[in-house]
Amino acid sequence: MIELAMNEVPGIAHGETLQMVGSHSKISIGICAYNEEENIHKLLQNLLTKQRLFQDTKIIVDCSGSTDRTLEIVKRYSGSRFPVKLIFEEKRRGKAHALNKIFKETNLGCGDDDPLVLVNGDDLPEPGSIDRLLQPFRDPAVGATTGHPVPINNSEDICSSIVHLIWDLHHRMNSRGDVKMSGELCAIRPELVKGIPVNLATDEPYIEMMIRQKGYRVVYVPDAIVKMKGPDNLRELFNQRRRICVGHAQIKALTGFAVSTFDVRNLPFLLSESIRMGLTTKKLSSLIIAALVETVARLSAYFDLFKGKIPYMWERLPSTKNLSPGKNAF
Repeated sequence: MIELAMNEVPGIAHGETLQMVGSHSKISIGICAYNEEENIHKLLQNLLTKQRLFQDTKIIVDCSGSTDRTLEIVKRYSGSRFPVKLIFEEKRRGKAHALNKIFKETNLGCGDDDPLVLVNGDDLPEPGSIDRLLQPFRDPAVGATTGHPVPINNSEDICSSIVHLIWDLHHRMNSRGDVKMSGELCAIRPELVKGIPVNLATDEPYIEMMIRQKGYRVVYVPDAIVKMKGPDNLRELFNQRRRICVGHAQIKALTGFAVSTFDVRNLPFLLSESIRMGLTTKKLSSLIIAALVETVARLSAYFDLFKGKIPYMWERLPSTKNLSPGKNAF
């Protein structure tokens, strides 16, 4: 176990110690960070104090093109006293490019059996979630695991209700065996993914495809919970869904692979599950608006793909970045 004085780690409360222990082999944790000053210190603090990681764990943060205090904050955690490796890129080149940097660093510094955990810079795993995410790797047939994203949005308004509806349906799809990897929190065997195309609008479907094509399983770990924030206005929600749909359509056009939530054959199940969740007037309104947003987003995505407009550098959605602890967080 590593114990450090509290004034050495920014943001760690008095009485907490940095704890890194565990029964797993050495692992790496990769984080892509672009203008994440509102959450990156909370995430690093979470990893260093809440996850009880193996002592040799390496946390790799790719900080690309940030114009806020993200780089400054990560620098305070990097260095000989902490297991945080900073990859700094002055120019932003997109998440796929940043992931390739992390893959390269991981494959250089770890063994073939050492999992790589990927977590978004604007998310927070619940305590112990990473340990639970790694348990299935005891089976050599498992190539990846994916966690359970839970939005902290206040579900009282329509947009937040739609966000909860989307992620609840993801959970139900994954629970029945139609597993879709989520970039919010996942883990992979890095030897299976040496690199991905840099012009991808979404990365995790391509990673999922590579792992499945090599004959490995992708396992859903529902108790590996990661708290996240969805858009709280319809403009940002539509833009997010449009970008995701472009990514799914792009990968399907290039490879023929479709993630479970993008496969039209699963629409009857998604609709029936939406109804089973209970159709109050409010939920019915959310379902209708969600269906309209998704339909227009998919149509717009195919138009974007036809025009060659691939958003490999994601639009920053400000409302998704305020992941402040409160009654909906832990």
